[in-house]
Order: sequence, then C-alpha cells, then structure tokens
Amino acid sequence: MRIALPALLCVGLLASPSAPATAQHAAQIGTWGPQLYAMAPPPAPPPPHARALPPEAVCIDAILTAEREAGLADNALLAMGFTEAGRMTADRLFTVWPWTVNAEGQSQYFETRDAAVAHVQALLTRGVRSIDVGCLQVNLKWHPGAFPDLTTAFEPRANAAYAARFLAELGRAHGSFEEAIGHYHSAQAERRSAYRQRVAGNRRWVAHAIDYLRTLAAGPQAAAPARETSARETPVWGKADLGRLSFLSSLYASGPSRPLLPDAAHER
Repeated sequence: MRIALPALLCVGLLASPSAPATAQHAAQIGTWGPQLYAMAPPPAPPPPHARALPPEAVCIDAILTAEREAGLADNALLAMGFTEAGRMTADRLFTVWPWTVNAEGQSQYFETRDAAVAHVQALLTRGVRSIDVGCLQVNLKWHPGAFPDLTTAFEPRANAAYAARFLAELGRAHGSFEEAIGHYHSAQAERRSAYRQRVAGNRRWVAHAIDYLRTLAAGPQAAAPARETSARETPVWGKADLGRLSFLSSLYASGPSRPLLPDAAHER
C-alpha cells in the first residue's frame, strides 16, 4: 500500500461487521509503538510440508493461495501485487518481489529477507513510522496488529493472507470490490482512481499471463527426485527452468501490454 491516510482506517482493520469502525481504529492506533517491530525474533523453521521456493516464486505462490482461500475472483490481488511490489528480475522474469520496502517516498528491493528486515529496523530507529513491506506492501503504521514481528511481515503467505482479508473487509465496508481496491491504496479520491486504473491494467496482463505465473509459482522443475530438498533450503532455478520462464515472460510482455510495475526502485 503505497499511501495510507488516516481516513482509510475508518473502515476498521479486519473488524467484525458488528464492531464500531471508529472504536476499532482508535484501539489499533493506540497499540502501535516502534518496539512492536524493532526486535524481530529469528525466523522459525518452516513446517516439514512447506515448499521451499526461490524469491522469484514465493509471492506469486502466496497470492494465488490467498486468493483461493479468500474466494477472490479474477486474480485482482495478484494484479495488486504487481502494482505494489512488481519487479523484472535480472533473468528478465516478471514477478512480485517479497523483500520490497517503501518508505519516505522511496521503494527498495532487497536480495534477502534479512536485509529487508534490517533496513526496516534501521528506519524505525530513525523514527520513520509509515513503512510498506512485503508482497502486498502492508503499511506497518496503519496496520499495527497485522503481524507479530518483522520476520512474519515479510513472510509471503502471512503478508498475502492479511492483504486478502483486509481487501475483503474493505469490500464489505464500501459495498464494491472496485471501491475496495481503490481504498486499499488511499482514502483520497484522485489517488484511488489512479490506483484502480493501474490495477485494471495489471488485471488484463495477469489474465493473459496466468499460465506463466502458475508455472513460476510452481518453483524450479529441476528439483530431481534423486536429491531431496530440505524444507529450510531454498532451491535455485536450473538453466532449463530460467530459459523456459524467460521465454514465457517475454512472450506475454511482447503483446499489447506488460505489467505496470512500481516506479523504478533502488536495488540493495
């Protein structure tokens, strides 16, 4: 979420329909403090059944899962992921990058989760409070109860699941899924409209590129049966995988449209 204005929170973050939105807002703001995210514990090992995926795949996989579990249609959340944290990698793959941070008007992509967490901790130490993180750029200031710590905030499944629930809540509050998409970004009408247009463009691209995106989310196909991949190990793409994915990405990008990615971000 690139822009989070106080008015946005009048909706109430994940409030039940019977809970007064303004009371929920006040309670959430009152619980926020820099200590909430200042000291993230070491990441817990993933459950044994968890699939290890490279960074290029984890957000796509997480968002597709969140859409399915939340009953969101037309891959709108996936299109929002490209609008929020989209990136073309050095291997020319279009994807949603998990280690993305936006603060003080500047987006940055980091190569590892640890680097992204360290950057956010440094921002908090400097007194920066409005910080967007992860696949769907959830704002830590306006969503203080979203995650227990920074490590979880950058966990793609947790980030995407929270965004899906929040989007559904916005839809109930505003009576329209299209309005929900706009309010996800801003409470200001002009900014809402511009954001909806960008997401609409990405929804068209995603609709054409969904086979490529599902292939990307499936992870490296070169993980041979002869070598078991540990749940704590991140596999890498083989040359055949990258060649196939780059071809598919280029194929879709050569059409009448390509993903509308965020403004150029600084690499770290």
